[in-house]
Amino acid sequence: MNLLTLGLALWFLFSGFNAVSAEPVERTFGSKALKLEPVFYDSFDQDLSNWRVEGGARVTTREGFLEVDATRSSNNAATIWHTEEFSGPQVVEYDVRLMSESLKSNINIFLMAAVPDVPGKIGTGRYKDYHGFPNYLVTILNATSPERRQMLRLRMRLNPGFKLVQENWLAPLEFGHVYHIVYVLQPPKLSVYLDEQLISETVYQKKLDRGLHALRIWRTHSIYDNFQVSRIVE
Repeated sequence: MNLLTLGLALWFLFSGFNAVSAEPVERTFGSKALKLEPVFYDSFDQDLSNWRVEGGARVTTREGFLEVDATRSSNNAATIWHTEEFSGPQVVEYDVRLMSESLKSNINIFLMAAVPDVPGKIGTGRYKDYHGFPNYLVTILNATSPERRQMLRLRMRLNPGFKLVQENWLAPLEFGHVYHIVYVLQPPKLSVYLDEQLISETVYQKKLDRGLHALRIWRTHSIYDNFQVSRIVE
C-alpha cells in the first residue's frame, strides 16, 4: 500500500465504514483542485453485502482484498455492481493489481448506469447485455497496438449503443504492480487518472447524472482494494 492509498484509507476509516459522512477535504488530480466529501468506502475486510455479482468468474473477499479470477475458459467474466446509486459530480477510485499474465488482462468499469429492472435483461454477466441501457464504459487493457506492439489500450464508450467516444494507446500495465485508478466524473465530462497521471479525458454527448457503478473483469485474475466514492462539493 503506497502513502497515497494509506492516507485515503485512514481518511475513510475515521469517517466510518461504508456509508460515511465527514468534513470535505481538498485533493488535487493533475491540475484540478477539488473539494471532496466522502460518500462510500469499502476495504473489502467484510463480505460483499454492498455488491451484486454477475457472471461465472470466482469472486471472493480474503485478507482485506476483493479477488476476481476470470481466467477459467468457461467462466471468464464477472460484473460486480455496487447496489446503491450515486449522483452528481463525484470521484470514483480504487487500487488494483493484475495477478497473472495474459494479453487480455484488463481493468474495466461501468459508471452512472441506469440498470433496467427487467427479468432476464441483465444478470448473466454477458458483456453485450450492458450495451442496451445508459452508462459510461471505460475499458483499460493490455492489447496489441496497430503497430503490433503490446500496449495499454484505453477506450471510453457511451451506452446504449456501445459508441466509441475516445481511444488512447499507452505503456502496458505491469503484472504485480498496485495501480491507483481515479475517475473524475463531472457529467458529461469524465477524466481518468492512472497513478496520478491523466491518461484520458472526454466530454460525452449525453449527460448521465445518476446511476450504479460496476467493476467489469474479463479473462483476468486481479485483486481490488480501497474502493471509494466522494462527492465533489466545489
